[in-house]
Amino acid sequence: MYVLGLDVGGTSSRALLLDASGRRIGYGRAPGGNPAAHGTGAAAANIRRALEPALLGVDPAEVAGAVVGMAGFGALDRAVFDRMWASAGLRCVPAVTGDLGVAFAAGTAEPRGTVLIAGTGAIAARIEDGEPVAVSDGLGWLLGDQGSGFWLGREAARAAVRSLSRGESDGLLTRLVAGEIRDADNQDGQDGQDGRDIQNSRDVCDAKDGRDVRDNQDVRDGRAGGWPPVDGRAEAIRLVVHAQGRSPLELARLAPLVSRAAAAGDPDALKIVATAAGLLCATVAEVREEGEDTPIVLAGSVLTSEGPVCSAVRDGLGAPTALAGDGAAAAAWLAAKEAFGLDREAAARLHRRILREV
Repeated sequence: MYVLGLDVGGTSSRALLLDASGRRIGYGRAPGGNPAAHGTGAAAANIRRALEPALLGVDPAEVAGAVVGMAGFGALDRAVFDRMWASAGLRCVPAVTGDLGVAFAAGTAEPRGTVLIAGTGAIAARIEDGEPVAVSDGLGWLLGDQGSGFWLGREAARAAVRSLSRGESDGLLTRLVAGEIRDADNQDGQDGQDGRDIQNSRDVCDAKDGRDVRDNQDVRDGRAGGWPPVDGRAEAIRLVVHAQGRSPLELARLAPLVSRAAAAGDPDALKIVATAAGLLCATVAEVREEGEDTPIVLAGSVLTSEGPVCSAVRDGLGAPTALAGDGAAAAAWLAAKEAFGLDREAAARLHRRILREV
């Protein structure tokens, strides 16, 4: 008998198959399966891609239980998902839930506490009996996700644009961001991904008067939209065109540059880190009672990667924290608890084994 755990996010989908003893049997990874970000059809296809290597060499009918922790699961068309699930040969009915309970379980076997996730997005929740009972933020990149990877990347881009527009290009964060954008544009030119890189932009509106940036040479020279060529303006426009011509969520790719620059003492990056940490701690405060002694689990790439943001959040929370481990392993553990009827002590032992070994 086996159990299956899936951790499905906007960037990646991971599936882990365990046997009744907690031994790892199969593992699969594929692109993101968040239906709110990718649509149910693409999301289901990517989840199926993660399932295939996890189930390799195993009769799917022998899977006794499954938990799917899915970011954006509220947008899921369950009929489409169920058809994909059945096509993989799986007969058990999966528990499809949000990623909050799974992220919390990835850090502790306790039934109560708080989880703070900061990856591409950001959200916090109070957990009771493994389920979220109070939630803060998680409102998406446009209206929320304060302190998230997207937020960090956007603030890095803003800081760089402002500095470049003032002719101030010596700051480390500004140089890192400008270099990243140049590299991305050059790669786009080589790959021909969408035909809309900085050299042939046709659909980005001038921020000043709404006119299309049509003259490619003007873009390169810094004269787009009638702006005069001044020091740094061409680089600023390059960054604006890059940001506005792609999915906004791609700005999250700039988040690691903030940590890198902050670690070197860059003042713009240090300010962004401090603000992000304050926003994330405020998000936690909305769902956690003052003086509460239950665990706080930190999850998501922003908080599980050692760096200035994680350190600042830990200091700001002023309470013991645990870093979340593998989300697919946590989902498989939750499935095992239910499928095998484990009591609390047995579940805690299995949790230590699964999260230690994966």
